[in-house]
Amino acid sequence: MEIAFEAIGLEVPNETAFHDLAEDVGKRGEVSRLPRKSGVLHGRCWKLGEGLEVWTVLYESQTGEVFYADCRPGFRARFAQRISPWIMTEFDEEGEAVVHGFIEDTEQEVLFALQNLTEVHAPIFQQNTLLVGLCGLAHRAEVLSVQYALPYWKSYDELALNIIENENYWSLCGEVIAFNALRNPFTGSDLYWIYLNLGDFNLEILVNQRTLAGEQLYVGAFIKADIWLQGHIVNEPARRSASALTFRAAASMSWNLRARARRKPAFARRLSSLELKTHRFSASETLVKIAGRCAAQPSRMRRARIS
Repeated sequence: MEIAFEAIGLEVPNETAFHDLAEDVGKRGEVSRLPRKSGVLHGRCWKLGEGLEVWTVLYESQTGEVFYADCRPGFRARFAQRISPWIMTEFDEEGEAVVHGFIEDTEQEVLFALQNLTEVHAPIFQQNTLLVGLCGLAHRAEVLSVQYALPYWKSYDELALNIIENENYWSLCGEVIAFNALRNPFTGSDLYWIYLNLGDFNLEILVNQRTLAGEQLYVGAFIKADIWLQGHIVNEPARRSASALTFRAAASMSWNLRARARRKPAFARRLSSLELKTHRFSASETLVKIAGRCAAQPSRMRRARIS
């Protein structure tokens, strides 16, 4: 993930720099806290300005031992997406949470790192729909010379033969709807915020101007990029009708999880002993539940659910 720091204008060349950054965020960041049965997650969010962030999560065990669990770059997206259905998995001791779901009313799958888990109020996770801001932090991007290219959105491992272990790496091609130049107030690095039409949905990406290849950037240009997808839950109730999710949507999610597990061993390990059960419930109940535990990391999986 260190390569994603460059997208927000930070250089993290080695492990020492990574740990120094984590300590700096711990001192400068805004504090949030999330109690868990196995311990407490302490979130620190260093807001650099212009929507740029660095997140550090400290894990405090039941014995009182505290250590840095994770440090990651972030950007607060300007637009919100509705995700339904969805599943979230937490890895408390690693300070990580990932959300896997579909852009509402489409067949487009997303899997992203959830940045602000420690900021979010628990009732939000009882909703059928999550309102999230998504932004891809690009570690490679190129403005194409062609006047038209076929938009696409694919998990990076589909194109790279499983060489990337993080499932929230994606490859895309889309048309530029809008863009703005940004500057990291802390380092002075020049960046681009770019809003793309990917066909079935729109997505924001952040690119370091120094690494953007190809032609000059303009509205209507086509961009190919490889990104690390991250997002924030918007603390606003997602408006949704009282009807329950459809059985078809639940079956689609179940199939996608299994298909992803088949083509990616790391994801298969995460789902290795999960038993998917599909039921029809009333409008106020959850349609799909995932029962079981992760055999590979039983102590780290706190929750896995489709809502």
